[in-house]
Amino acid sequence: MFVVLSLIFATLLFFVASAKGMPAKRWAFLGGLFGPFALALFNVHYRRALMRSIAQCGIIWRP
Repeated sequence: MFVVLSLIFATLLFFVASAKGMPAKRWAFLGGLFGPFALALFNVHYRRALMRSIAQCGIIWRP
């Protein structure tokens, strides 16, 4: 069961990371190791990278 769940999350994180412009192989590997916990880590990492990339007074419009 753990192996199947790891493969599912590795595939999921590969597609999500490649769609958002993050390193896909690294996140697929972490998804295979940590499972659903890696998805939460990915969301935090993506949000921090987004905040770092915009100006301090910048506005993000996300409907």
